[in-house]
Amino acid sequence: MRIVRETGLSMTVELGELTVTMLSDGETALPVDRLCGPHGGAWADLAGADLVDGKLRLPVRAFLVRGEEGCLLIDTGAGSAWHASLGRLGEAMAEAGVGANEVTAVALTHTHVDHLSGLVDREGGLAFPNAMQVFVATEELMAFRAEPRMIPVQSRLVPLEQGDGPLRGVSAINAPGHSPGHMAFLVEGRMLIWGDIVHHAAVQFAWPKVTWSFDEDQAQARATRAVLMDQAVAAGWIVAGAHLPGAGIGRVERAGPAYAFRPLAR
Repeated sequence: MRIVRETGLSMTVELGELTVTMLSDGETALPVDRLCGPHGGAWADLAGADLVDGKLRLPVRAFLVRGEEGCLLIDTGAGSAWHASLGRLGEAMAEAGVGANEVTAVALTHTHVDHLSGLVDREGGLAFPNAMQVFVATEELMAFRAEPRMIPVQSRLVPLEQGDGPLRGVSAINAPGHSPGHMAFLVEGRMLIWGDIVHHAAVQFAWPKVTWSFDEDQAQARATRAVLMDQAVAAGWIVAGAHLPGAGIGRVERAGPAYAFRPLAR
């Protein structure tokens, strides 16, 4: 595995027959009470937290997996539906040398606003017109169909289940808790693109029982995070996350009873 290209908004990693490109959709910040303690209420220990004007830094990312059989975009950013500092996916793709027409399929880790909204452009049309399949977890199809902005995409929906392969070399892994059908994607058996397993790395690796206020099932989110962090360490997986720091790609390491995140670097 090696880094083959890096720009301000992107980083491309070579993994066997596939490449994975991190695409930054921008960055925002949210109130510190988004972090929740294991017994309820806001998490009070913010030592080491990554703060911007007293708020938690929140990068937003998507990932592009490219191989001979196609080009799979995992998540699509916030588009114009959330904070004004987001919606930079198109810029990131341009920096990475990828055109919107090259995307042949899209898979969502889940259906929250900062993951699905980039499927449509500012005029409400298809942002990726050649993506004939949009994979969404079965448990979240209803939520997707209930979103009026996603009407242009409805005919391209494909239900996604554990073990499905939206592109050869990519396998879906159930990772529920943050949302009912939250999915992670294992690429070449070496990199786990895990969506929203971690929102604020500076706190949640050291304190993995800390959850996020938008986790729909706090206990399940906590359990899933513990399982995937353990698996990443045991298997030696690289992990890639929508809200991880640096370029959003790195390794999970043991740090006493908890963990640490080591961003990937040349």
